[in-house]
Amino acid sequence: MSRPEEQQATPKIGTSAPRLIAARLSSFWHHIPPPRPRSMSVFEIPVFSAAAAKAAVDNGATRLEINRAGSYVDGGLTPTLAEVKEVIDALGKSSVPLRVMVRPRGPPADSADFVYSDAEFQQMQADLQAFVASGLLSPERGDGFVFGILEKAETLQIDRQRNRQLVQAAGGYACVLHRAFDLVVDPAAPGETLGVAREIGFAGVLTAGGPSAQGAVGHVSTLQNLASAALSVPSSKGAIEIIVGGSVRSKNLQALADGILGTSAPLQRVAFHSSCLADSAAAVRDGAAGEAVDGTEVGRIQEIITSL
Repeated sequence: MSRPEEQQATPKIGTSAPRLIAARLSSFWHHIPPPRPRSMSVFEIPVFSAAAAKAAVDNGATRLEINRAGSYVDGGLTPTLAEVKEVIDALGKSSVPLRVMVRPRGPPADSADFVYSDAEFQQMQADLQAFVASGLLSPERGDGFVFGILEKAETLQIDRQRNRQLVQAAGGYACVLHRAFDLVVDPAAPGETLGVAREIGFAGVLTAGGPSAQGAVGHVSTLQNLASAALSVPSSKGAIEIIVGGSVRSKNLQALADGILGTSAPLQRVAFHSSCLADSAAAVRDGAAGEAVDGTEVGRIQEIITSL
């Protein structure tokens, strides 16, 4: 036991001290910036019916591409106004953006795809103008159109004049150059082809990085270069979205995303596109009857994208 003179006096804390400490802590935490909201890649699903659209959105799709019923075997064709309205009605008050395919026919047997006659181009113009005039779509929601026209000169190339006419006809709606891009992209300099698309007025390109039976997994290097180029493409119209599609599935998405995104590509400029069909063979064989969406697969892909 200490002697009384050796015992240290217990300091007295005034009643104002706790308030002072609390005030200082409050000031400290107040000056720490809040965490930035995490960006997430868009998860787009092509759908061929109102039922498929609802299943896709209910399970995690964040954007839809609307195609004509029974056209999966053709790569997706222009839907009717009635089909677009059915999708919108099925989704109710959903804010998920809708992109409408404008494509008059599937690939020909004996010539290059996406090269259209005057009559076919006029049909595309008329279809797009009808969708704009219908009032069904909303540019504020992010709705828009998906199309692509090539021309055969000395080599196959993007038809600047016709594509620009359609972009202009779309007014304020976003336009995406679909996989016609894959037939003309230069793997050695993909940014140049991307620059052409952006100057025409396209807000995005749907691409596997090139033609391949393997789909996107066969062109990871090109897709990575495209993702990097998306922010540096010289254009007065700003950045362009890279929508990765072509045999994208939950079983290959993580490796695909790791290879494309690396450590620098921004998530908000790279989207992923997957059909998520319950049975793609049935969709080819049975047409509209086989074009159902697999909600479980949608959920698996959505979880992977959320974790990126």
